[in-house]
Amino acid sequence: PDHPIANALLQNRQEPIALFVVPAGADENYEASLNEMIAARPEIGSWVWRVGEGDMPPLPP
Repeated sequence: PDHPIANALLQNRQEPIALFVVPAGADENYEASLNEMIAARPEIGSWVWRVGEGDMPPLPP
């Protein structure tokens, strides 16, 4: 829970998308690591649910 990880990867599409679930109470270091992880793989889209901010956003189409 201290380090981000893709919870799932949607591959049956033009652009794969990594799904991340950020736990409530994640700190700035977690967010920085997540942003670095996403930036390091620009060929993979990302979807992020920050649990502490409310309901799950719609999944990518």
